[in-house]
Parts: sequence; C-alpha cells; structure tokens
Amino acid sequence: MKHMHMDAGTKIVRAGELIENVWKQAYDLGNSLRAITESGLKNNEFDKLQIAGKSNLRYQQSLSGWSTTSSSISIPVMERNRRKMAASAWINYQISVFGGGLPPLGDGHGESIGPVLHVSFWRHATDFKDEEFYVTFPPNWNYWEVKDERLIFWDSEQDGKYPQWTFSLRLLELDSEHALRTSVLAPIKALLAKAEPAAALPANLPGLIFYANDETGLNLVASRP
Repeated sequence: MKHMHMDAGTKIVRAGELIENVWKQAYDLGNSLRAITESGLKNNEFDKLQIAGKSNLRYQQSLSGWSTTSSSISIPVMERNRRKMAASAWINYQISVFGGGLPPLGDGHGESIGPVLHVSFWRHATDFKDEEFYVTFPPNWNYWEVKDERLIFWDSEQDGKYPQWTFSLRLLELDSEHALRTSVLAPIKALLAKAEPAAALPANLPGLIFYANDETGLNLVASRP
C-alpha cells in the first residue's frame, strides 16, 4: 500500500512538471511569435498593414483557479498611411494547453489532440471574459463556416474590411523559428493577400489541424493527425 501511494505521488509530481515544461515552451513560443510578427509589420511584410500599438497578453484560468488553461497574445494592426493611430484589427495567437480551447477529435474515442496554437485575424483582441472573443469548443460565434476543412471563416468583405478567420496548429510541432515562419507567418501573409485557404494552408503544412462540423452542426471536431 505504501508503495502504491509513492507511485501515485510520483505520477502527480511528474504530471505537474510536464505541464510546467509545456507552459515554459509555450511562453517562449509566444515571445518569439510576438517578436517576429511585430518585426514583420514594421518591415511592411503583412500586405497593407502596420502595427498600431502595444500587444495585449491575457491568461485563462481553470474553473478551480489553480492552473492556466490558455494564454493569448493580441497584436493591434491598422492599414498603413492612416493619420490616426488606432487598431482596426488584431492578429491573435491563442495557446491552449488543456480545457475548452482544445478541439475534440472526431472519432469519438475521447482522446486529446494535445496543446494547440489558434491563429486568428479578427476585428477584436482575444478576451477570455467573453466567449465570442476567444476560441473554445463548442464555439459561441455567429455566422461562421469552415473552408477547405482548415480555415474557420467570417466573411466581412461586404463592408470593405479584411475577412476574419482562424486556423489551428499542433503546438508541439512548432519547435523552431523556421517552423513558426513556415506554419504561422507565411499562412497569415498569404491569407491577408487573399490566397485561397488550400493554397495558404497546404495539406502538408507542419502541425495543421483539419476541422469538420459534428453531426449537430453546432460544434467543430478535429481530424486525427
């Protein structure tokens, strides 16, 4: 019995250490993403957009309040050559390690897809206090659709603005600056330049998560990698 208690204690400690290590990687990844995105905006690499102020950092806590489930970095942007410095949209990076930010797998076995990075271009910053302003499952958004099984899309072209969209990547495959530039930055630039989803997010893109509607039409499910 004593040996069993020691084994259980060891498992708890190791689980805590694993989560701590994942969050350390997530923190480093977030800092790298912010740095290379802001640098790209200053160098006019994102279509007609420029940086429009300081980025926002947010955290979401578990229901118990004992752990962090998701974090986000939101970078404000505006079209170049506007006189007034005011954000018209945001590039949002939401990192979800566990909790509602992880998309369910569609095979029904209850397994997790693992930590994810949600990459969004929205007209608002990520806000974990409002379920319409962050990625969660089932979604609480209005009028969304999935394009080519990989891009969650809100069409805003009718009012002359950039469309809003989100795509998702498996976090553990984003393990270098090259991976961030290939799987995150390049697709953002392509989508802002109005590339089709399948071209901006090719099927062989490292870490890409594919989505489908579930049988109710009210939730999104992810395909097994």
